[in-house]
Amino acid sequence: MLRSPASPPSAGGFSDSMPERYRTTYDAEAVREHAAIAARRDAAPAHVEVWRRQADGVAIMCVVADDRPGLLSLISASVVIQKLDVVSALAFTRRLPSGTSEAFDLLWLRRDAPNASPVGDADAKRITEVLCEMITGAIPIETAMARAHPPRVVPAGSSTTVTFDDSPAGQVMLTVETFDRPGLLLAITLALYRAKVQISTTEAVTKGGRVIDRFAIVELDGSPVGKDRRGAVQIEVLDAIHAIARGRA
Repeated sequence: MLRSPASPPSAGGFSDSMPERYRTTYDAEAVREHAAIAARRDAAPAHVEVWRRQADGVAIMCVVADDRPGLLSLISASVVIQKLDVVSALAFTRRLPSGTSEAFDLLWLRRDAPNASPVGDADAKRITEVLCEMITGAIPIETAMARAHPPRVVPAGSSTTVTFDDSPAGQVMLTVETFDRPGLLLAITLALYRAKVQISTTEAVTKGGRVIDRFAIVELDGSPVGKDRRGAVQIEVLDAIHAIARGRA
């Protein structure tokens, strides 16, 4: 069901609705640009737009949609379908005046091909179309998995670690460090969805072929993920990552 169009947020109102981590990361100019992108979503199920472009062909895209369990998996799947890779990601959730929550995510995307053209507005349009169809149920997420990239050979000596930390705010922080490969964020977020935990914030960074993904996770009812559940979550994530190398992601 489509939401009713909302009044465009002011830059100040947009900033106030975002978590503190966002406000300490972005300056006034970026906030104004982000507020305008969020407003252009209007009543659509989702909106994806290029925010900035880098000289290396990477585009920073903003993804705006109603927050829901599994949303990051749907976003990741829509990127995989376009044969794009997530270099880095920041995911935020903000409260709307209506009392509902809206996801505002930033993705650094590159094309998964040598000597490829830069990521641009046409890619953002296609991601928007696929994401909207997934949100409304017109396309199942299995479609993305069927069209995922072939397995990539894992370099000798590579390792994967999945660890948990309790933050002062009461959230459980899940950190995944592993070798970079196409479809990785999709595999991890699907694993967390299958484990029935919800992602509240995300930070993904790629350095030297290694990926460090950090997720603040809670149970579906918003309660902390207890220590008795963390082992099952860890196994689900590890199995999903290993499945990529075996071509079963």
